[in-house]
Amino acid sequence: MIAIIGAGAVGTTTAYALMLKNIPANITLIDSNETRCAGEIMDLSDAVPLCAGGTQIGAGGMTDAQQADIIIIACGKRQEPGQSRTELLEANKAMLATLIEQMKPFKKAALIIMVTNPLDILTYHAQQLSGLPHSHVFGTGTFLDSLRMKELLAHKLQIHASSIHAYVIGEHGDNQIPAWSTAEIGGKPLRAFTQITPDDLDVIAEKAKNKAYEIIARKGSTFYGIATCIATLCRIIIGDEKQIIPLSCYIESRGVYLSMPVVLGAHGIEHIIQLPLDEREKQQLDTCARELKKLL
Repeated sequence: MIAIIGAGAVGTTTAYALMLKNIPANITLIDSNETRCAGEIMDLSDAVPLCAGGTQIGAGGMTDAQQADIIIIACGKRQEPGQSRTELLEANKAMLATLIEQMKPFKKAALIIMVTNPLDILTYHAQQLSGLPHSHVFGTGTFLDSLRMKELLAHKLQIHASSIHAYVIGEHGDNQIPAWSTAEIGGKPLRAFTQITPDDLDVIAEKAKNKAYEIIARKGSTFYGIATCIATLCRIIIGDEKQIIPLSCYIESRGVYLSMPVVLGAHGIEHIIQLPLDEREKQQLDTCARELKKLL
């Protein structure tokens, strides 16, 4: 069972993405606005007969989340145009504490996927409040940021994005770090491609970082990309695919959650990949971790 907390744009689009991906699961959509949630379920259920994965969808309450194998927290105050993710902290932290208390007790094997911003800080608090293992509580992190960066690189180099191995790491936010030193295409380091300059990389990093702000300024919120990322994570977990994805995970040596490539499988985060960063990237990661600790 997959429980989605929040029937707003992200939560409902996540449910729809799960259905389109034919994820074989019972999806329960939960929201304090029960009338709105019921309407969303009625609308989504029209697509069920056209989905081949045996997906079932229905509305539920917070106690239903106690039986969920995967809990997606996608509710809270959303980011407004011109607003940073960290400005949402106090309101969404209080909301999260209430939600977690209502969902207890969790199944021992339950996995929590955090989507609400500011992501890394709230993922830390979700783990602390839930008492679940660190490997069972993680955030979508820089998964989407990395995809955005790879797509920009693909356009510049005229190479399909799936052939590019590059990660954004650190904070899901303004302090995110493009790990250029470890990026490679076909076994060849990205920096060995002479048709792309350091200035080009700086422009690409800025565009990837600011894309969410640009979308929010134009239409008020982002949801298609992140919802598809969440559905992909659920597919990886259910299929125990053990794919490497950059997610917000607990870094014990730093005492914070931040994004690094991890091996994701049926039991959550199985292993964190330690990237061989260059000195500048290490310093940026140190700064990122310090800023996150201040917010804690």
